[in-house]
Amino acid sequence: MMKQGSTQKNLEDEVAFLSKKILELNKRLIGSEKAKSRFLSLVTSELNNPMTVLVGMVPHLQLHVCEKNEKIYPMVNQEVLNLDFKIKNLVMTARIESGDLDVSYALVDPLDIIDEVTESLKYIIEEKKIHLHVNNQINKKIVADPQIIYTIARNLISNACLYGTMSSAVEIIIRKENSIFIISVKNYGDGPKLQNKPEIFKRFSDGPDGEHGLGIGLSIVRALCERFDGTVDFSVDNGIVTFVASLSLDEEKVNSKAYGSNEFLFESFDDAIEI
Repeated sequence: MMKQGSTQKNLEDEVAFLSKKILELNKRLIGSEKAKSRFLSLVTSELNNPMTVLVGMVPHLQLHVCEKNEKIYPMVNQEVLNLDFKIKNLVMTARIESGDLDVSYALVDPLDIIDEVTESLKYIIEEKKIHLHVNNQINKKIVADPQIIYTIARNLISNACLYGTMSSAVEIIIRKENSIFIISVKNYGDGPKLQNKPEIFKRFSDGPDGEHGLGIGLSIVRALCERFDGTVDFSVDNGIVTFVASLSLDEEKVNSKAYGSNEFLFESFDDAIEI
């Protein structure tokens, strides 16, 4: 009887010890996540402003007409644009993590946003001789946050250009089903492995299939789609990789007064109407 009581006491002590260790590990994990979020916030605030200045200045540089400058300038401009968007992805990640994702609704033409994306990717499109096809099935403006639509489209289209084969086609389809906005991006290439699908959309994931799944772009797409009751997924069929992202549109906002903000991320949205 005494032996049974002793065994019970030892078991209780072991459970108490393990519970304490779990609590300690949990505290460390919470502290680590907070430190990571603070670091991310610091990095984005320190880098975002100077990059905005650079992006605005580089296109206005006066180049001397010579073959060397003509080759260097596109490279510099492309790298500045790429770095700028990576920083914007970090900013978006910080906002998502902190729960401080402000939404500024406006009446915008999604085709204008796609044009803005493809313009920012013109150098890689030219370098890889990509044939770009845009299939716009939306014949009127939608109520959405242009920055969020741009961020989703930019990540999907840049991935398609980056991982697509040389001299191949990239097809972009934008459509609306009831109050759901859908963007599909197709490219030719090997694509990520389907068995690694859960890893592809994880932030900073070390995917076993190489470059796919690294970084934060697709994790941001997933977070933004889910924020608006949507989804993102991909399929690979006979060398064609297709990513499809969807999100709900709040069309009731079109009748609201002075809703949202007219401070758009991109100056080219000249015909966007504040609502």
